[in-house]
Amino acid sequence: MSDSQHSSAIQLVKCILSKGDGTDPFPIGRDMIISFIVHESIMSPFMGATITLSDSKNLIGSYPITGGEILEVELKHSYEDIPIIYKFSVYKIGGRIAKNKNQVYTLGLVSEEAIKNETTRVVEPLSGNPGGKNGVIDKLLKNSLNTTKEFYSEQSKFEMRLNPTRTRPFDIIGKLLGRHASVKSDFTGFSEASTDGESAQEVKGSAGFFFWETRRGYNFFSIDALCDTGDKNGKFFTEQLKTESWGPYVEKIANVETSGDQRFLIEGVVFNSEVDLMQSLRKGKYSSLMVFFNTSTGQYEEYQYKITNTYKNMPHLGNQDRVSEVILSTEKNITQKHSRIMSMMIDHETWYNDPGIANPEDENAKDPTKFADWQKYYAAQGIARTSLLQNQEATVKIPGNPLICAGDKVEINLQSKLPDVAKTETTYDEESSGVYLVREATHTYNFLEGDNGTLKTTLRLFRDSYGMKGKPSNHGQ
Repeated sequence: MSDSQHSSAIQLVKCILSKGDGTDPFPIGRDMIISFIVHESIMSPFMGATITLSDSKNLIGSYPITGGEILEVELKHSYEDIPIIYKFSVYKIGGRIAKNKNQVYTLGLVSEEAIKNETTRVVEPLSGNPGGKNGVIDKLLKNSLNTTKEFYSEQSKFEMRLNPTRTRPFDIIGKLLGRHASVKSDFTGFSEASTDGESAQEVKGSAGFFFWETRRGYNFFSIDALCDTGDKNGKFFTEQLKTESWGPYVEKIANVETSGDQRFLIEGVVFNSEVDLMQSLRKGKYSSLMVFFNTSTGQYEEYQYKITNTYKNMPHLGNQDRVSEVILSTEKNITQKHSRIMSMMIDHETWYNDPGIANPEDENAKDPTKFADWQKYYAAQGIARTSLLQNQEATVKIPGNPLICAGDKVEINLQSKLPDVAKTETTYDEESSGVYLVREATHTYNFLEGDNGTLKTTLRLFRDSYGMKGKPSNHGQ
């Protein structure tokens, strides 16, 4: 079966190139377009794309293209009648090959806000909750970047107060991600001496957020919310986040014809990363020591993070709901001694402006989650939580589905690798199958295939634990 048979049919409605102010529109016909590739990543605050053109009209010279132009593409696909509309800014020309009177080149594209971000500096103080309507991020998007795109988010448990010093909006948001925890996260703070005699601040909870853009709009959600099962009764469930899993997508067996829905076949899967104990230790996934020095107060603090304090408070995509299943049973002592030491210079006045020293242990504080320095204690947790998501990474190729976005969940069923005589009740690989989070989604529109063109989708998936829900996992036993 050819690749085109496993691709979604598409139709180009329009492709318009115009100046940055929307004037002087130039229609680009299907005969000029070789491919159009759209990329979303949960790690990126903006979308990117490329369009490859076969230019016999000397568009590049006569228009001309200098950067900052607006490209609007409207497509219809076989999934539904509602068109998919993309709007990007041109930021570069690459790979130009000239032969006779024809030129082939690629236009690099980014969201309009990405270019605005490069020329915008925030100087006014920011305060309040980073998430939610009229929150800090919402105001940055509307007031600093002048975007009209939708913003979907959940609130953090902690409010913040920040005095930025000519900082780009996306850079400000990036600094917030590891310092905040979901409003639904459990946490307690207490001081104790670590086993090696060092002073350690232990704070239970689960931190870490992502901020990213998809075709639906901008998103700000905790890792815990993204890993929620999707049950409306789930602790971290939110109506604003798509929690239902796409699929299930089923791995195609080579040289075997399948009778199911061809749209839900996995054409190829590669596991990019799985067990890597050395990398996990270097990243401080299991235990780390965060050292803080406050330049405003001269205060020196240490905080030791341990996965044993947080794992049970996290929702997980796989079936490993006990920390003993994640950590090698013979090496449980790796959580007792930190494998990574991180240092951070902090300015007390940057994050906190109330009188005295911000202290989450202050019993007299009316609301310790309001404008306190809780954020710094969650920095190590945010790093470890993000690292935990990389326990199992895979890249899958599926028939084109432009509706799947970065941050969605996808269920995949992979064929069992056991010999036929040893197969159990299921034909699926119970360790590698299950629900994954979409780290990156790449949609490739190929206009050289089919009657009008085809679409294929490549998903880069990751999750924090092995196994299918309801099935025991053998990892870590």
